[in-house]
Amino acid sequence: MVIDSGEPEGPRHTPRANVVLIADRDAGRRAELAAVVLRFDPSACILETGSGETLIETVLARRPALSFVGLQLDGLSGPEAVAMVRKRGATLPCLVLVAARAFAQWQELAVSLGAYEVLKTPLDLTHVENLLHTDARRRMPTQVLLASSSEAGRATIGRVLARSGFNLAVDETDSGGHALKLLRAGRYALAFLDVKLDGIDGLELACQVQPLGLPTRLTLMTTGDPEPIAQAARYFGADFVLRMPFHARDIDLALHHALALRRPYLLNAITAPPAPTALLRIAGLAPALRSA
Repeated sequence: MVIDSGEPEGPRHTPRANVVLIADRDAGRRAELAAVVLRFDPSACILETGSGETLIETVLARRPALSFVGLQLDGLSGPEAVAMVRKRGATLPCLVLVAARAFAQWQELAVSLGAYEVLKTPLDLTHVENLLHTDARRRMPTQVLLASSSEAGRATIGRVLARSGFNLAVDETDSGGHALKLLRAGRYALAFLDVKLDGIDGLELACQVQPLGLPTRLTLMTTGDPEPIAQAARYFGADFVLRMPFHARDIDLALHHALALRRPYLLNAITAPPAPTALLRIAGLAPALRSA
């Protein structure tokens, strides 16, 4: 059975920000999650079900923006139901899997289903509240600057940015001088700067930006060895060096850091050593530089 709080349906092709699906065979757990969601957003439209088949019908009809899905459901399992939803062309913008224990290949399964997080039971309600805050922030428009001299490179990087879980509004430029002008406006949460940028290169750009005390987190991009870049950039307030090519998970990691958001356990797991990552965090910044 689906329990609907009475909010009217929105367009069927667009996820609705305040529609939350809770699919779990345990009615008590559904109630627990619903209570946390409603404390965070009293206007939320809560859809509950313990059935895999009803999960599919609900997602296709109501397009929830946030979905908590238990592994064990009546009929189809949670992962099977999610896979069917994806096969039928629907998306789950923020999928949170709920499991009683860490199971074999949990990372591979969660990634294959496009999950944002995996929660273990009994639930840590503080973690759930943090997750709701992070999900809301991810859906807010976030201004990002992408500066690269290569048109093909900007197109490729832009596609990766679009696959991140964040709502990014990306401004692009092929000029270091133009990038500096845009950065001075102070409206960017994060800037990706090619170290081989024409005019003013990425390192020089970071050097000129650092004294301005902007809120923008700087990430330098290179196709070469990131270590020498990191050693130089640590004096200029840069946070990361990103080796190209890179993956959406590297962007997610940089954005969680830039926006001071708690990283999901799943993201920590898939980027932890020895897992490959193209993102190198710059260590050793002086406190004054890091707070700038």
